[in-house]
Amino acid sequence: MAEEENLPPPLCEGGSPAAADADAVVRFGATRDRMKLCVSCYSPARGAGAPLSLERLEELLHLAGLRAELDREATARAVALLLVGRDARSVAIARGLRPLPSRDAWVEPLGDFNFPVFPGQAFGRLHPPEPALPGRDVTGEAVPPTDQRRPRNIDIPPDAGCVLTEDGLLTATACGLVRVSDTQVRLEPVFRVADDLLSVTAALYPHDALGLALTARRVREELSRMGVAVGVRLGRVEESLARAREAGAAVEGVVVARGRPPEHGRDGYLELYYTERENVGTVSESGRIDWRDRGFSPVVEEGSDIARLHPPTEGVPGQDVFGDPVPPRPGKPLVVRPGRNVEVAEAGMLFRSRITGVVLAGKGALDVSELLDVGGDVDYATGNIRLAHGSVRIKGTVRSGFEVAAPGSVLVDGVVEDARVEAGGDVAVRGGIFMSGETPAFIRAGGGVSAAYTHNARIMAGGDVTIAHYITCGTVQAGYRVHAGGRVRVTDAKGKIMGGLVICAEGLEVFEAGSPMGVTTVLAVSRENPELRELMQEKRRLRALVDRVNTQFGEGPPEAALERVPAERREEALSLLADREKALGRLKEVRRTLAEQAQSELGRGEGARIVIRGVAHPGVVIKMGGRSLHVDRPLERGQFFWNAERREIVVAGL
Repeated sequence: MAEEENLPPPLCEGGSPAAADADAVVRFGATRDRMKLCVSCYSPARGAGAPLSLERLEELLHLAGLRAELDREATARAVALLLVGRDARSVAIARGLRPLPSRDAWVEPLGDFNFPVFPGQAFGRLHPPEPALPGRDVTGEAVPPTDQRRPRNIDIPPDAGCVLTEDGLLTATACGLVRVSDTQVRLEPVFRVADDLLSVTAALYPHDALGLALTARRVREELSRMGVAVGVRLGRVEESLARAREAGAAVEGVVVARGRPPEHGRDGYLELYYTERENVGTVSESGRIDWRDRGFSPVVEEGSDIARLHPPTEGVPGQDVFGDPVPPRPGKPLVVRPGRNVEVAEAGMLFRSRITGVVLAGKGALDVSELLDVGGDVDYATGNIRLAHGSVRIKGTVRSGFEVAAPGSVLVDGVVEDARVEAGGDVAVRGGIFMSGETPAFIRAGGGVSAAYTHNARIMAGGDVTIAHYITCGTVQAGYRVHAGGRVRVTDAKGKIMGGLVICAEGLEVFEAGSPMGVTTVLAVSRENPELRELMQEKRRLRALVDRVNTQFGEGPPEAALERVPAERREEALSLLADREKALGRLKEVRRTLAEQAQSELGRGEGARIVIRGVAHPGVVIKMGGRSLHVDRPLERGQFFWNAERREIVVAGL
């Protein structure tokens, strides 16, 4: 660049060093956008011609018809370069005025908008929008702006929490954080009133947007301006402000005022005068909860008070943070009607039982019934069902692992799975009794038992057992039994008993027994009673004692045994041998009594018959009177009974 400046400027066309007197000549050149004007060539004055000067350059510019205003400092520099013979074409002696784009309105902050402003504080200056302006090139021609959009203004909504003064200052009318968007200015409240008007929550800062410390007094003044008159918590405010100053940041969610909530009215309710079943389960002595065991269903006596209906209450009004009352919600009335076997007293507020029975409370009614209705399955939703009085009807299924017990009867509309069902009366199962044989599940009834079918079921009935279709037991679960104090009947025309052990006291009737595969099926006639069972248990205990002593001392007389015992053990041996002699004596009595009872039962059971209307397959075993008869070939339409005189099982046709 320095080398170019040392070159002589180009001569203007028409200028000649040999010419006579001539004024200095300068011609001008502009950039393509005509925004910059420079000297394009120069011819110095000759003879008496006028030399180049700043005034001469301005004159020549005017003569050339250019209207640009010269940059006098740059022009003087260009003249100086030309006078010493140096190139001045790079010097811009005049510039055009470029067009100005539009500018949106904007807010000039007068504080830190990360902190709140308070009423009366000027926190910013609003600069209005500026439209685009045209420019002008070095020839004086107007240059239109390229930006034709309309600049955006910033609005101040009526609820913005601030106003714009005549001098353009934004002034707060509420307390809040300044939020500026492209279209508006708004204060985000720092103090927020809950929808129910019962509390005011705030974010408390160490200072405001202008750097002034935030104090409890300023908070109190702002709450008063808002109209908060009740429950201002100045202690909580001072504590939170101290934390804010220590942390240098806001403490959020401070409840600075709290009203008094109303005490809503209590709904009408039913006070029960009897003990309800547990809702979840009972706790054992070990501390474990049995989720199935809910205790007994409630039973009330005839003439006893069951429950009292309490009316709803109106409640107590509260007060919001502005001092206005907050009405309470009145309680809802409870409607309870007297159901079966229930009478009312004291204007319908007291309920009394007419009978002794189970209390059923639900669907707006109180009932007392001798029959407890369970609307669905017996499972974890109901827990075990246990009654101290009356009977129970289950409209679903008794699920595995649960128990049903009642002193009356148990009626099941569904199925009994691996469950325990005990009844003082009958057990009637509309579906089947389906057990796995792997759990201690059973049906025990003081009366009869009836079902559509049984599988692996253990049934103990004081009366008849009546099964519609079949009694089956797989070989793996062999040993489970149906035991009836009365008769056993499989009533279907093609009903069967296959596998397991079936014992009856008064007879058995079925179409088919056993199976062509030879499944062992034991059918027995026996009259067990509590006295007989106790004698059998005593016999086993006595026999075990005798065997234990014989193992130690031998079976000979006591005197021979004592001779073989060392002196130090003789006293112990003498005591054990004496116990053995007593046990042997008692064994004789027990055996005699058992024999007598067996003879008596044989006489009474002589009329009990096992009737097979269809076929008894090989593998069927008939037991009566202590004897067994094995069926080794298919036997059609046969019956079995006991002949007391011959002391044998007799087989006859039908």
